[in-house]
Amino acid sequence: MFARTVTLGLALLLAASPAASQHRGTIEFGAFGNLSSFDNSLFVDNAFGGGGRVGAFIFPRLSVEFDVGLKFADRPDGRQSVEVEAFAARLTGVPVIMGPLSILVGAGLIHTDFQDLNETDGGQVLLGAKLALGEVVSLRVDGLADFNNDGTRNQALQVGMSLHRSPATLTRTVTREIPAPAAAPTPQRPDSVSAAETARLRALEAEHRAMLAAQARAEADARSNAAMIAEVVRFAHDASDLSGEARAILDRKVTILQENPGMRIVVTGHTSEPGTDAYNLALGLRRADAVKAYLTSRGVAAARMEVATAGRREPVASGGGAAAQAANRRAEFRISVSGVN
Repeated sequence: MFARTVTLGLALLLAASPAASQHRGTIEFGAFGNLSSFDNSLFVDNAFGGGGRVGAFIFPRLSVEFDVGLKFADRPDGRQSVEVEAFAARLTGVPVIMGPLSILVGAGLIHTDFQDLNETDGGQVLLGAKLALGEVVSLRVDGLADFNNDGTRNQALQVGMSLHRSPATLTRTVTREIPAPAAAPTPQRPDSVSAAETARLRALEAEHRAMLAAQARAEADARSNAAMIAEVVRFAHDASDLSGEARAILDRKVTILQENPGMRIVVTGHTSEPGTDAYNLALGLRRADAVKAYLTSRGVAAARMEVATAGRREPVASGGGAAAQAANRRAEFRISVSGVN
């Protein structure tokens, strides 16, 4: 039964990994201390020990978890302490999020091995809480109740720390090469064409070349404007204030918007990974609003701008390092209406 429990836990984690990547989930690694109380029929006292946890989020509020614990229990008859090993696999949900505090509920399978005395299998339920202490670290407290197939009931309290890490995000960029306009063919003229006809055809050719040149300049200007509008604005950690560098970038966008009064843009705020979805969505919206407010103060009509937030859901850099987190704290710009007829 122990082998089946371990196999089931590993299979659930492996199955969860692709879904977590598709939904931009996280991987949770944890270590904890454990205090357990066992059914009287097992003839062992309370046990103290510790263990480790790994989990994978398959949805933003649902994860698969796998616990391994080792503890030592005294025996009431004064005989040698018993080594107790526990292996658990479960689904854990997050029904309530209040700022940095998350409430956890879960259910799954548990296998407990009492050295050479006994082995039990059954179901397990969990009620716990997780408190974010920083960008990637959380304090976690769980209460556990085991309902075993042999009718015994066990309880445990686990207290420990968790480390959250985002899965790698692969970004594929496809570049399409735009062919240059084909040169206008030189008209074929028979030797008998008059001088007036020759002059007329040459004038038409010159006019056509001028039109192509003007079109190429307009396309180059449009690409330059689009590149300038698309330049991102960066933010400090957990802030929506605009730095001097950010204001300089926005001033260059103001010039383009004033030269193209029909242009409309969408501003989307993004955040780094730490924090809950709700908190990061709100922070992303504050960053987009700060950009809109500055452009409005520089004379750009508010009706020409839309704001949106993606929170932490669309990172441009993966990993928990400072450089990756700084790259993800940004506001992005997209032209919704070019304003060119």
